[in-house]
Amino acid sequence: MIKTEITKTYVVIEKIVESANVSTLKLRLSDGSVPTYHAGQFINVYFPELSVPEGKAYSMSSAPHEKVLVITVKAVGEFSRRLCALQTGDTVTASLPYGYFYSELEDTSLVFIAADIGVTPFRSIILDSLSRNPSRKLILFYTSRTHGGLTFREEFENLRKKHSNFDVFYFVTREKSPDPAIVQTRVTIGNIVGSGPQKNIAGREFMLCGSISFVGDIWKGLRAAGVPEEAIYTEAFFSH
Repeated sequence: MIKTEITKTYVVIEKIVESANVSTLKLRLSDGSVPTYHAGQFINVYFPELSVPEGKAYSMSSAPHEKVLVITVKAVGEFSRRLCALQTGDTVTASLPYGYFYSELEDTSLVFIAADIGVTPFRSIILDSLSRNPSRKLILFYTSRTHGGLTFREEFENLRKKHSNFDVFYFVTREKSPDPAIVQTRVTIGNIVGSGPQKNIAGREFMLCGSISFVGDIWKGLRAAGVPEEAIYTEAFFSH
């Protein structure tokens, strides 16, 4: 027997245009409630007219304590363009939240490595961790092709100023940036864990999100650097 996923109707209560091709949609269920979810989870979105019965998955960028369900979407495919075209008051069909992209430990440091729109679940996890466990060390390595592709950068900078245990490093690969805080290069394993006997591995968990090739390359690099497989969490996506 094929198990049919339970779908719900969500209402867009607010839309924020983050950049030319990235939009944030704040959602609630049609009855005004917000489903229970864990930071790092996702929902499957359905547009029946597109003949993709399995839908497409979008990580939530909101933390549970924000009392709203938020997805941040880059318009790079038909599904994503449809989502980015939605306006306040529109509805969309999607699943309840699910997935297991999060640490079940509380005493480790978390290192996030994000490429482009892959930063979305990390906003959720970072905000949740700063709220529930403010002493936990959090480090974000965030790479994008362009300066404008660094979604949430202003918010991350504000969080860094408020929380001494949170730090963020930016990398841009395809343009020069006048901002000295942005490194014009690809993020490397050396950036993430250091090198030689000074490697920063012990007591850390590493969470990767981006394209399949990006996640695969970083995973291999971390393993080669000595990071245990069980200390690496991955989430990768196709363009959709």
